[in-house]
Amino acid sequence: MVFTPDATLIIRSKEYGDGSEYDIGSTSSMIPDHYVKRIWRKPGLLAGTNGTRTVQYINKSPDSSDRSIAYSATETKELLVFRVGGYKNPGEPFAKVQWVPGSGKPTDKSIVTLGNKTGVLKDILKKSNTLSTSRMFVGPDGVEYKWKVIWVGNDPAFPEATFRTLYARHSKHPIATTARLTSRDGLPQDDSYPIYIAEQGLNMQHYIVATLAVLESFSPSA
Repeated sequence: MVFTPDATLIIRSKEYGDGSEYDIGSTSSMIPDHYVKRIWRKPGLLAGTNGTRTVQYINKSPDSSDRSIAYSATETKELLVFRVGGYKNPGEPFAKVQWVPGSGKPTDKSIVTLGNKTGVLKDILKKSNTLSTSRMFVGPDGVEYKWKVIWVGNDPAFPEATFRTLYARHSKHPIATTARLTSRDGLPQDDSYPIYIAEQGLNMQHYIVATLAVLESFSPSA
C-alpha cells in the first residue's frame, strides 16, 4: 500500500507536521505517502423545521492554509443535492438524487444525476453483483471506479465499523479512502470522517465526494 520501503517514514502532508508527533514504534498511525489530499466530512446538521439536513465537506490542503467549505450536500425526505462550495454560497448542483416518491428513502430505482449523466441509481452506481456491497461508477476519464466497503471488525455480519476505499480498474493502489489513518481522524463510529485522496484522484474530486454523499445517504457505512 505504501510506495516507499518498509523502513522508511515519509509524511508528505504538512498538516501532520514533520512526523515528530507519531509513535515511530508503531506503523498504525502512519499515513500512506500516496495520499496527498484530505477533505473532512463534518457531521450532518438539521436546518429548519422541514427535516432538511446539511453536510459540509471541509477542504484541508496539505499546507493547512485552506479551511474553506469545498462541497456541501443538502438532503430532504425526497431529494439530495450535492454542490461545489458551501450551502450559504452554493455553486451549481453537481449531483442530485430524487428518492422514489412515497418511499422516504433512496432505492436502486431513485433517479440520480452525476455530472452530465442521469439515470436510475442502480445504473449510475452499479453493484458488482446482487449480494455485493461494492458500487461502481464511470469517472470523467471514462475509467471504471469501485467503492469497496471494508469491515474493521472480523465478522462482516457484526462489524465494529466500516469504511470505504476507492479503486480504479487495472490499478492496485487505492484512489481514495474514508479510513481513519491517524488518531486525529476520530473514532470509527463517528459520523464525521476524513476523505483521503491520492494524486491520481485529484482531477476527479467532485466525483469522489459526490458518489460518497450519495452512497452514505443510500447505505451509511462510515
